[in-house]
Amino acid sequence: MNVGMVAVIARHELRIVLRNRWIALYAALFAGLTFAVSYFGLVVIEFTGFQEFHRTAVSLLNLVLYLVPLAAMLMAVQSFRPEGGATEQLFAEPLTAGEIVLGKFAGLSVAHTLAIVGGFSFTGVLIALKVGTRGLSSYLVLIAFASLVGLAFLAIASMLAIATRRSARTYAVVLVVWFLLVLIFDLLIIGLSLVLPYAWANRAALAGAFLDPVDATRVATLLAVAGKEVFGSAGAQLVRALGGTGPAIVLLAAALALWVVWPVAVAIRLLSRQDV
Repeated sequence: MNVGMVAVIARHELRIVLRNRWIALYAALFAGLTFAVSYFGLVVIEFTGFQEFHRTAVSLLNLVLYLVPLAAMLMAVQSFRPEGGATEQLFAEPLTAGEIVLGKFAGLSVAHTLAIVGGFSFTGVLIALKVGTRGLSSYLVLIAFASLVGLAFLAIASMLAIATRRSARTYAVVLVVWFLLVLIFDLLIIGLSLVLPYAWANRAALAGAFLDPVDATRVATLLAVAGKEVFGSAGAQLVRALGGTGPAIVLLAAALALWVVWPVAVAIRLLSRQDV
């Protein structure tokens, strides 16, 4: 594999994505949502004004876990779709499957991370100017895990796009997978917790944190931001088993990284077997 060629493809992909107005709208959406949550988050108690970083991060978490995976998956599908001369020309070049997949994934990853960081930074600067930097670490943790879960779903969608041979049904497949991982999986874990004995319910919750990148992100972020108490007895069990909150967060981050690695590896293998 030619690393230099991977870098060339990555730069080419990054230029294509950045020229697309969609990525600018994505960053603007993040900026608007973070601003609204921070400024109007306490409107129910008749208070408007910027909240500090910690409260903003906790309030944004669930919204991020719905939006980031969907946006990342749609971005990856759009990149691998057969329409458009640039993509088809790339597949026609004498390049290996690894160079194509890694190059396109690297470009997409940089663009997606820039959109997230840019969107969050806009409101972050305003919060710092208005109420100070207290709780900034919580906000930075949220940005880091939002970026990481975005990479995981970029990888998953890239794999699915190649598995479906970049056909029109790819969008449908991706939406179904997003629905299963973001919505149905949590409902399944909740259902199991209602029917299983207490000890087994805790084990199911812990397993779910590693079997779903969304749950891994949620648990790791909450452990880092608010401590094990917000995750209940299952969170306490995880922290106790690993000897502290820090090791638990590191293990969950490693699980998220694995969700990036294995779909990319599968995508390379699938593409190498296809006649493109």
